[in-house]
Amino acid sequence: MKIGDLVWNSYHGVLRFGTIKTKRIDDNGWAFYKVDWHADKTYEEAMDLRLKLTHKNYKLEEYRKDQIGLVDPTFLSQVIKEYQHES
Repeated sequence: MKIGDLVWNSYHGVLRFGTIKTKRIDDNGWAFYKVDWHADKTYEEAMDLRLKLTHKNYKLEEYRKDQIGLVDPTFLSQVIKEYQHES
C-alpha cells in the first residue's frame, strides 16, 4: 500500500473508505498508515458516543497494515453502476 491509495476499514459493521495520507514502518517492520476517511459521519458519531460513555478516546490516528485493505476504484465504480442499474 502506498500514499494516495484508496482503502477500506470496517468498524463494528460500519464500512469506511479513505485515502492513505502517510506511511511509516515501525521498529518491528509493521507498516502504519494515516488515512483521510471519506463521508465518515457514522464512525465519528460512534466514537463521540463511546467517548461520552467511557471517558476514553478510542479513535485511531494510525492504522496497522492488517487493519485496512486496498480498494480498486474501478471495481467499486462498476459495483455502484450495476446496483443503480438494478434499482
